[in-house]
Amino acid sequence: MARFLELVVALVLVAIVGVVVGFSLPKHRSFSHSVETNRPINVAFDMLNGFQRFNDWNTMSLIDPNVKFTLSGPASGVGARLEFESKNPRIGKGSWEITESIPGERIVFRVEDGAMGHNKTMRFTFERAGRQQRNVKITQRYRVEYGNNLIGRYAGMYVAANVGKRIRSGLRLLSNALAGIPRVDYTLYDHPLRVVEVPAMNALKVDVTAPLRDDGVAISMTNQLKWMERVMDESGFVKDGPLRIVTIDRSSEAYTFTMLLPVREKGAEEGASRAATVAELPVLKAKVTGEGNQVELVQVPPMLAANTKWVGPAPGLQRVRDTLRAWAMVRGYTLEPGQGFDDYKVAIPDMLSMEAEFESYLPLKQDR
Repeated sequence: MARFLELVVALVLVAIVGVVVGFSLPKHRSFSHSVETNRPINVAFDMLNGFQRFNDWNTMSLIDPNVKFTLSGPASGVGARLEFESKNPRIGKGSWEITESIPGERIVFRVEDGAMGHNKTMRFTFERAGRQQRNVKITQRYRVEYGNNLIGRYAGMYVAANVGKRIRSGLRLLSNALAGIPRVDYTLYDHPLRVVEVPAMNALKVDVTAPLRDDGVAISMTNQLKWMERVMDESGFVKDGPLRIVTIDRSSEAYTFTMLLPVREKGAEEGASRAATVAELPVLKAKVTGEGNQVELVQVPPMLAANTKWVGPAPGLQRVRDTLRAWAMVRGYTLEPGQGFDDYKVAIPDMLSMEAEFESYLPLKQDR
């Protein structure tokens, strides 16, 4: 009996000590970690200001590739919400929602999950860093409150080991993802950036490799355009839109590209060269004559593309497509292989003018 009483007293003392120690532990816990990137601050901010690229800065899908995500609210900013559900107990069920979003400064997420605690937040802050302030320091900070929940206070002792590990891994993912985005601040671009549906098109096509020296590109384009005009005359076609240049490759010596000229039959309505699908395009027959004439008639399929306008010399289009690439990648679009294409709204002799106008496109995969 005496030993039983001693055991009871010992257990009571242990419980009292546990309670006292528990109340001495913090009511809340936090953990933070930082990385630096040389990408523009607006690119880093937009990467995190929504959930289109959530898997590029969060480790949930690495822990459970079958985790289910459901998005709601706006695509970005306050109100954007992601709900998740997994059979893996390390993830469980819960949600992330943006509650504060100040461009270039901070983003705050409200986090709900099965872990101990309440009022959980995940905060990302952005600061200029590095030589001449060209880099961006991204700091991720997790905070959770336990109140008078003693078990929760003890659980808080492992925040750095559990949540902290995920934060460090997630920031490494983010750093790698940002490194794959062109170093362009698209927020400074003068014209709207958007996603458009490019219709199917009947066009004359010719592949060209032109030297970059001695106006080689302009001369090659002019020569091939003469062949296209010959085919139009002999086939009863007329031009039905701007010349399209599809970039294949560009080296220090040569530029390889495809010329596409939309065409319709004489007498057909303007715009007849385009349709929503290839099946809806008129069936044309081209007459191609002349030795060395490499022009052919093709039907270009419809596509989804990032698009913007460019006013300036044609060589600037390469930078414009990098701008489109950065903008689209940050928003979670998957790019089709290739360099993109441009519609020339200017005559070939004027393509180096500061007033030359173009529509630039970057094809996207329709998998969102």
